[in-house]
Order: sequence, then C-alpha cells, then structure tokens
Amino acid sequence: MVTELSDVSLRATDYRRVFAVLDRCADVRTVPEFRARIAAAMTDVFPVQVATCFVGDSYDSQFTDPDATLVGGFGWDRKRPVYQEKWARHDVFATPEARRRLEQTRVVSLDDLQDLPAESAAYVRDYLGAWGMRSVNAMHLDLPGQARALVGLFDCDDNALGARDLATLRLLARHLSALTRNLEAAPRRDLLAALTERQRDVARLVADGLSNAAIARRLTLTEDTVKKYVSRILAATGCASRTQLALEVQSFGPPAT
Repeated sequence: MVTELSDVSLRATDYRRVFAVLDRCADVRTVPEFRARIAAAMTDVFPVQVATCFVGDSYDSQFTDPDATLVGGFGWDRKRPVYQEKWARHDVFATPEARRRLEQTRVVSLDDLQDLPAESAAYVRDYLGAWGMRSVNAMHLDLPGQARALVGLFDCDDNALGARDLATLRLLARHLSALTRNLEAAPRRDLLAALTERQRDVARLVADGLSNAAIARRLTLTEDTVKKYVSRILAATGCASRTQLALEVQSFGPPAT
C-alpha cells in the first residue's frame, strides 16, 4: 500500500532529527565530503542499520557509481562487484515509477512501488532479501547541474521506518537539497600548496587588495621583484588575473596559525 504522508503530523522530536542531520552536513563543501557525512548521519539519527549514498551525473548513472558509500555493515566491499555487474540496472529505485515518485516527493519506500518489473522484483528478493534487508527506502537529492544523489536506508525490520519517519525524511530532503545544489563536485585544490613561502606571502597580500608598491613596502622588496613574484604566482596557480588569484586565495580563508 502506498504510504500517505500528507496528513502525518510531525512532532518536536522529528524536527530535532532534521536539525541534527542538517547540523552534521552544514560545513561540507564538496560532493565527496557530503556522501561520507550523510550516510553516517542517517544511521545515527534514524532507526536503520544501513545507509548508502550513490551519486551520478544523471539520475540513471547513480546506480553505477564506483565510489558509492555505505555505512552500517552489510558487507558492501564484498557485495559491490556483484551489485555493479548484475543488479545496478535492476535496482528497485531505478524503475520509472520509483524515479517519478522520487522526483516528485523526494522520499519513497519499497511499499510505495507497485507492479515491479520481474528483474527489480528479483533484486529485492535475491539481492536485498539474501542479506535480510526488508525495510527498503530512498531519499532523492539535487546536486549541481543535472547531477543527483540517492540516499538509501535499509533495515532487517519491515517496520523500521514508519509514516512519521518517512514524513520527517521528506522534510529533511527538501532542506538538504538547498545545501547539496551548491556543493562543489570535487575537493578544491590548494592554490598555495605549490608556491614557495615568499610567494604565499605575496599571494595573500594580493588577496588583501594591496598594490605591488604596497606589497614591496610591506615585505621590504623592490616593486619590480613583486611584479616578478606575481607573474610567477599567476603562472603556477593557473589564475588569469590578480582578481582571480585574490578570489581563489580568499575562498580558502586565513592561513592556519
């Protein structure tokens, strides 16, 4: 039977669960950081044994994600090759009905899906069932561009997640997507890592808005020497201008003390 969530009233404890997950993810800046953080947060905050996070450049490509994360056991290191070779294209959440529901409501339970294709029914029975996973749920999140993330929630107990849990997850998904849409695809390179200590000093002063003459006075250098430093810094970092260099350095924040 389809889980009807529109009339479910959330309690204070449910809102606290939403805030708890959001707090765990608030400082992430990249998709890899998010995928690791969200899976751990879900098993800590919601009553499920296993959480996964699959990411792809499109909805369909999520299921072949070579870096998919799993928290909570389930022997994923052993199961990953079997899943990718045999079951990825038959994942129950890859079906047209699941995709439609996830894109509309963001959270779907296996119980919501009717008339599964034979291959997807076999996936539930022979793959998930073989490992005792009877509560099967997913949360759909938007990433930058057309990229998508799918967070799976699994448990051996059929009733691990009730209607209020699913309604809470739906609220969480709306708030998480506001965060995940602005994540960076990969860890950002540290522009200053390849520079000498003196070049880093110059780069930081450029980021502070100082002119070459002001930098020269600050570092007791000639202005020509500062110009050469700036030219070499731009070449080493791949920045096209002082402005780009300043923005990139500022985005990393102040140097560690």
